Amino acid sequence: MKKTLRQTVAVFAVIATLTTGCRSTDEYKKFANAGSGYANAVDKLLDTAGDIRIDTTSEQLLRNDRILNLTVDDYKKLADRDQERLEVIIKLRKHNKLLSDYFQLLNELAGSDAPTRAQGEITGVVANLNTIGKELQGSDLITNSGIFEGIANFVVSSQIRGALRDELEKRHRTILLELTIQKEMLKVIGDSIAQDAKLIRIAREERFVIRPLIEETTISDEDTWIETRRDLLKMERRGQELQFANQALGNFQEVFQAFIEGKLSVSRINNFLQEVDNLLQLVEADKKPK
Repeated sequence: MKKTLRQTVAVFAVIATLTTGCRSTDEYKKFANAGSGYANAVDKLLDTAGDIRIDTTSEQLLRNDRILNLTVDDYKKLADRDQERLEVIIKLRKHNKLLSDYFQLLNELAGSDAPTRAQGEITGVVANLNTIGKELQGSDLITNSGIFEGIANFVVSSQIRGALRDELEKRHRTILLELTIQKEMLKVIGDSIAQDAKLIRIAREERFVIRPLIEETTISDEDTWIETRRDLLKMERRGQELQFANQALGNFQEVFQAFIEGKLSVSRINNFLQEVDNLLQLVEADKKPK
C-alpha cells in the first residue's frame, strides 16, 4: 500500500493549480512526496496494529495460564478474535488502496482530453470501494453508525470543468462518506491499539524489567535490560501515532471539501503538509537505531 495517498495528494497538486494559480515543480514534488510518505507511515502503523493485537492476546493467554490450566477452546476463542481484527485491518488497507486508485483516476480526468477509459475504471473502483466501505461500517468496532448519516452535498466550484466536474458532481458525496468511514476506523483502531499497547507494556515490564531487578542476583546483561525497558516504555506511541494519523485524515477530508468548493488555498495545503511531516517524524523516530 505504498501508494495509498500518493496519487491522492498528486491530484490535489493539479487541483491547486486550478484554484490557486500555477505552482512550482519543486512544490508539486514536495506535495506528492508528502502524500507518499503519509501512505507509507499509515500502512506501517496498520501493520503494527495487527501485531500489537496478537501480542495482547498472547500476554492474556500467558497470564491466564499462570492461574489455571487452559484448554484448546480457551485458546481458540482468543485466536478467533485476533483473526477477526486482522481481517478488519486488511479490509481497511484495501479500502485505502481503492481510494488511492480513485484519486489517481481523478488526476487522469483533470489532465486528459479523452477521459473515457478513466470514467469507465472509476465506476468499477467506486463499486468495490462501496462494497468494502459497507463491510467496514458493519464491523463491531463501529459503535456510532450515526456518524455516517448526514454527509452533505457541496456545490462543485465553477473553476472545475469538463469530465472532472461531471465526476465530482456525481460522486463527491460518496467519496466524502468513504473518507469518513476510513477516518472513523482509524480512530477506533488507534484507541484500541493505545489500550492494547498499554496492557502489553505492563505485562512485559513485570516479566522482563521488574522481576529481574528485584531478584537477589544482579542482572547479568545490563545493556539488554536497559534496551528492553526503553522499548517497552516507548511502545505505547504506536496507538498515539494512529490517533494522529486519524486527525490528519480528518483534515485531508476538509482539504477535499475545500477543493470541491474551489476554496483550496496554498496555506491550507501547507498546513496539511506540516501535519504529514509531523506524522512521519513520529514514525521515523521509532525506526532509528537504539
